[in-house]
This record gives sequence, structure tokens and C-alpha cells, in this order.
Amino acid sequence: MISSSRLCHDENVPASCRLRADLAKTVEEVLQKITQLTKRQLAAFRRHDEAELMRLDKQLELTVGLKERSIGALRQHEKEHGCQF
Repeated sequence: MISSSRLCHDENVPASCRLRADLAKTVEEVLQKITQLTKRQLAAFRRHDEAELMRLDKQLELTVGLKERSIGALRQHEKEHGCQF
């Protein structure tokens, strides 16, 4: 994951900020992972596979935390740098 403290105050950076694009890509990837984990957890639930359900639940919990941090880094970068969609 990319730190929001790395700012792109460089005259060579295009109007669409590269760091913001990297941070947004990270958010997108994490959201996709949440979708995949949720689908797998639903399948485990339907199979009555308690062990897999709990294992996936822990993974999902950790991934939601990563999502929160990723979105926070993106928002912080946008606030500090002034770049947005």
C-alpha cells in the first residue's frame, strides 16, 4: 500500500495525479477482494462449512480494515494535494 505522505508536488506530474491514481487503484483492488471473499463466504455458509466460514470471516475482517486504511490514505492525499476525480 502507498503512503499518503508521499505528495506529488512536481511540475512534471500530469493534471491527473499519479499518486492519486495509485491510491485509487489500491482502493479498487481491496474492494474487489472484499467482493471475492464475500462470495466465498456465502458459498461456505450455504455448504454449512463452519470452519471455512470462520476462516473467511477473519480474512474479510482484515480486508475491511485494509479498505478503511486505503480509503483514508486516498482522502488524506486528496485533501493535502488538492487532486480528485
